[in-house]
Parts: sequence; structure tokens; C-alpha cells
Amino acid sequence: MENTSKVTLDDIAERVGVSVAAVSQALSGKGRISQETKERILEVVEELSYQPDRYAQNLAQRSRMQAQGKPRKKNLEKYMPPPSIMSFYHIPELAENLMLEIRQRVEQGYDAAHLQHSIEEFSKLAKKKLYDIYRQVLATPQRPDYPYREPDSLAEIIQLRPDNPRETSISLTAQDLSNRISGAWQGRIIGSVLARPIEPGLSKKRVIEFLKIARSYPLADYIPQIFPHPDGYRQRPDAAYCYRGEIHGAPFDDDLDGTLLALSILESFGVQFTTVDVATAWLERLTFFHTHNTDRTVYRNLVWNVSPQDAATFVNPEAEFIGARMRADLYGYICPGRPALAASLAYRDASLSHTRNGIYSAMFMAAMLAWAYVSADPSELVAAGLSEIPKNSRLAEGLRFVLTLHQEVEDWEIAYEQLLLKYGDYLPIHAIPNTLWVALALLYGAGNFEQSLSIAVACGFDADANAASTGSILGLLHGSRGISPHWVHPLENTVHNSLAQFPETSISSIAGRMTALAQKILSNHFEPAS
Repeated sequence: MENTSKVTLDDIAERVGVSVAAVSQALSGKGRISQETKERILEVVEELSYQPDRYAQNLAQRSRMQAQGKPRKKNLEKYMPPPSIMSFYHIPELAENLMLEIRQRVEQGYDAAHLQHSIEEFSKLAKKKLYDIYRQVLATPQRPDYPYREPDSLAEIIQLRPDNPRETSISLTAQDLSNRISGAWQGRIIGSVLARPIEPGLSKKRVIEFLKIARSYPLADYIPQIFPHPDGYRQRPDAAYCYRGEIHGAPFDDDLDGTLLALSILESFGVQFTTVDVATAWLERLTFFHTHNTDRTVYRNLVWNVSPQDAATFVNPEAEFIGARMRADLYGYICPGRPALAASLAYRDASLSHTRNGIYSAMFMAAMLAWAYVSADPSELVAAGLSEIPKNSRLAEGLRFVLTLHQEVEDWEIAYEQLLLKYGDYLPIHAIPNTLWVALALLYGAGNFEQSLSIAVACGFDADANAASTGSILGLLHGSRGISPHWVHPLENTVHNSLAQFPETSISSIAGRMTALAQKILSNHFEPAS
């Protein structure tokens, strides 16, 4: 039957021969209808392509008090949607999610590799079969020989940190603080704009080849437009106005929107903000089509009325990707000398959308930035970040390996190849390899702004996110006055964003608002909730 008009619950009830109430119960997972009746209703739902508006309407109408709350029901299965949700998925999407989930579970030490099939094989299966396999994947046990301990709760993370937390009192004049934060914010923007022309997922070899074609390696300025575009390289459609000579302000970018969203969260809720406040800010400020990967998945979960406490683990096979680290910088900017506080703030933001190393990468980044007020030694900054994440995590192991390589290997490219042998199997936007590239750039860049950015970009993978993070730290170390004008002038003191209710575009004004938050921390005007 062709669906030529909007399908209603009455249409479904009439087709199945049941009441509208029974249809509603099948879709909500509530009530006591028989399993046979429920399955028949769901078959008709799929057949008629019924799209229940209530999922989209629920959260838009929900008050913030409702958003704070509790899981939908006590027996909520945190990792799988009820079968009724399957009507929202196409089979190719289900197949892709299943492949990603199996990969994620195997990386996390679960015995799920035997369930992996090709995307073609999965795409030939019915939804019910894919759903059943998904449940089998999530039921797999963790291997007894898995050597890592990677909790999600802050209390457990703190318990598993190394025994060398850092904190020191620091005295900065208002002018110095403003200079450092302005430099960090400018550095983040510069890195984001600089690397935008680089196609995501490229290897070091391919990135360097592209930059050499552009006569821009090693990098000392923004990348010029290449005519014609080199064969074998995809021209990013979102790279417009990011080429040398064409930049007039920074175009909007999720790498920058995350920092601005953190600013609005801190200004609205203070340092006592909760993960629920982060969810509220997402729904008020983010637009769905300007979210990507993990963030889009979690945004969808919130719209489906999944509790913020469960949103990161509910059908989220990308929970260890890089998105949380991209939002973490401001928490480091505002906590001079206090990496533990910076990491705890980053945790409350990251845990809405990420788990395990996706969270740790955000905490690591925020802690490094907080300590960059104290030390300009890149090795000490990496050590400060390591002091805030579980010592037996995969990310911590990788970062220690980077520090060892830096002691033993002079050439960063040889060190990169050693890291690639061990971590190159991760997907290009996974938090672990991308955070290792940032550490590599800091260590081998030796405090030089352009050299560090050049290495971060050349490492490939999520190059613009890594260049933004690297630029952020180098900018904080050097301050705004230490960044060459040829990087700053094309920005025209303007950064665009895609956030609702955030009309501010002045880079300097936004930096001033960030500085005001840092001054409150320095004066102990407020403390985080316990």
C-alpha cells in the first residue's frame, strides 16, 4: 500500500484490528498487550512508514525541571531501544550502527568479534534479525585477559588516577590573564581554520603530499586554494573561506561551537552546572543538522526523551569519538593552575555524550590547558593531563608511549609511524589516536606555534580538531601578543557560529567573557558542586 497521506494511529489500529490504545501501548512499550499483537502492530507500523510526531515534540515542550530527571522507567535498558523505535531506522543505518557497535565492543575488550559481518551481509537481513544480533553484541562478556580499567563515573576515575595530582596557587594580573585567554581562543580558531581544507581521515603521507602540492609544507601560513584540485583528493565543501587570501572572519565550525556552548553553560549555570544543564543547553542552543557523529546520536536520544544520565550509552556506537574533547578547552582556560577542577568540569560536559576514553580525552585536554599557566614544558603538560585520567586506560598507555618515543626518537615522523603501528586501526575520529597526535605535536613542536600546528595538521585523521586543540595550548602559552599578525589579521576579529541565542561574533568580546569567568575562579568567587 502506498502511503500517500499522513498515517495515523487509527489507520494502524484498523489495519491490525485492534484498538488505538493497543497501538499506543505497542509504540510506547507500556501496557499488557500480547507479544504476538505487539509484533503484528510493529510490522504494520513499518509497512505504513508511520512516523510518530510525539518523539520530536516531547522535548521541545518539556520543562527544564522535567529534563533534570530520572530515567523513563526503572527497568530501562540503557543500551538498546524498544523494538518500536526500529520504525525510525532504515536497514542500512541499522547495519552501519551494528558494525560500529561490534567494533566499539571489541576495542573495549568484549568478546564480540565473532558476530561481525560485512556491511553487505548485514544489509540483507531483516530489522528484527539485526535487532537480535545487536542484543547479542551487547550481551557479550568482557574477556578475562583485558588489561585495562576504564570506568565512566568520576569517582572511579579519580580513584584510578596516578598518585600525583597537581594544583598550585597562581597570581596573574588582569592584563596577563586576558592576554593568555585571548591567545588560547585565537589559537583554537586559527587551528580550526588552518586545517579545514584537509580532507578528514587522510594519513600523514597523504596530508603531506597535499600540502607539498600547495607549496605549504611545512606550514607557516594558511593553505592556499589549489586550481585544479589535485586528483585523488576530495575538496571539502565546508572549506570555503578557509583558504589563504579568502579568509574574512572564521566560518562556523563545530570545533568552535563547542567552546561557545561551554561558555553559555558556565554563564547560565555557573561552575556548579550539571550534566543535565549541559543537555538543556544542547536543546536550547544546538541545531540538529549542525551536530555530527556522536553528538547527533545523543541529541537524537535526548529528543526521544532518554534521560541525560543514559544518553551517552543508548544506541551510541561512537561513544569514544573525539567530540567531547572538542568542547573541553574553556574548562582549562578558566582554571589557572587547577587541572583537577578543569578536568571535573570537562567530565560533566563530556559524560552527556561520551564514555571511557571519549571522556578521558576531554579531561586530559582541560587539565593540560589549566597547567599551561604554570609550565611551558610540553612534557610536563602531558604529564599534567595524565594525572587526571585512569592510569590503566588505553589513552593513558598511549600517551605514556608518546612520552617515551619523544625521549628516544628525534624525528616526529618516525615516532608517528611507531604510534600508527599500534593505534592506526582506530577510526579516524576516535579520541585515542587523535589525542595522541595532539601530544605528539606539542612534544615535537617544542613550544613553537607554527611547528606544532604543522605537525598536528600533518598527522591527519581529524586534522582540524587536532590543530584547534594544539593551537589552543600554544596560544595560551604565548598569549595573544605572541601570535604573529599574519595568523590573526585574516580573522578580522570575527567568529561565526551556528548556535541559537548566541549572536556574539567578536573574538575579543568573547575572550573578555571567558576572562571574566577565570577571574572568578582565581578569586574563589565560586566553587564547583561537590
